[in-house]
Amino acid sequence: MDEITKRQVTIMKKRRKEMGFTQGDIAEEAGITLQQYQNFEYGRRKIANCSTILALRICAALELDPYELVFENGRDFIKRIRDGIK
Repeated sequence: MDEITKRQVTIMKKRRKEMGFTQGDIAEEAGITLQQYQNFEYGRRKIANCSTILALRICAALELDPYELVFENGRDFIKRIRDGIK
């Protein structure tokens, strides 16, 4: 598992537990099967490789800002791009 996927898995699992939900709860809220959600949380499937709609549904179920999940530095990354800083 690459570092980005590890980071995303950690964020998803931590957030789900903070919310007091099971994987099944999040899967149901996102409109996917438990196995589909487990594939993301166990790192077998990457958020970057799924549809935007599915990624947004997972983020909504976890009440996560998509930028925080997808980009390592969240909104700071986007701000640097907009400001032309690399």
